[in-house]
Amino acid sequence: MTSDISERRPTGYSQGKTIKRDVPWMDAEVEAGDGESIRLRIYESVPRPSMTLVWAHGGSWTRGSIESWHEACAAMAALGTARIISVGYRLAPDWIHPTAVMDVVGAVRWAQETFNTRTALGGDSAGGTLAAGAAFWLRDNGLPIDGLLLAYPPLDPECDSRSYRHPDQPFPPRERLMEAWQDYAGTDDNLRSLPYLSPFHMDSLEGLCRTSLLVGPTDPVRDDVAQFAALLEAASVPVSVCTDPAVFHGQFLNAAPHWTNPVHGWVQSQLFLFQQTITQPLGA
Repeated sequence: MTSDISERRPTGYSQGKTIKRDVPWMDAEVEAGDGESIRLRIYESVPRPSMTLVWAHGGSWTRGSIESWHEACAAMAALGTARIISVGYRLAPDWIHPTAVMDVVGAVRWAQETFNTRTALGGDSAGGTLAAGAAFWLRDNGLPIDGLLLAYPPLDPECDSRSYRHPDQPFPPRERLMEAWQDYAGTDDNLRSLPYLSPFHMDSLEGLCRTSLLVGPTDPVRDDVAQFAALLEAASVPVSVCTDPAVFHGQFLNAAPHWTNPVHGWVQSQLFLFQQTITQPLGA
């Protein structure tokens, strides 16, 4: 199926304005696995993109929206040729785990059924946590994706590693992250029994898709990222880690004009590499 926004007006879509950097967008309302509706926002910088990236926004699982991530997603989309789908997943504490993970799964499944392209999955901060959980669910249910991109994802609900306690780490504070984890997943006693909450709780990481990780050297989640990368490598999963001194936690939202956000640039560079390394024909 092709997907030129300028040529289609499917049921359930509303046409967006052309915004800064001239990226057309449109909204879709799709059904999640529990029958509830979630919103998606689709950005297409070129007609008929050859790859689709489903993106989960950050916000400590309790904040953020496709509106508040709009300018940043459009700026990221403008740097490349992939279709970007921003997921309006349901927020904690009104909706606790695994609702948000399954909303991201629903967005990926919709993208795979709607567009005849390779599909990658990613997210920034808490959205990266959700994307990781969704990627494992998709693996376990025979619905593979072509790549996983996680920008500074918190992965340890206990926030135990040294980087969370480093005196020079600026944001977010360990106490705030722990409160957010509890809002999202319930009490500490229940956390480790919940499937797809964190990659650190998975019995096996084998068979996960190619994964790319980005973090800054002063980010409190940098030890989480390093540990996840080591576990993936031990499980023979293709993985790359970029530790960029120009990247700080929450930087994805910076969409200043005439400036390339390093997080957005990293995402687009990894999408390019994903496409270069995929050799199996689509549908094989």
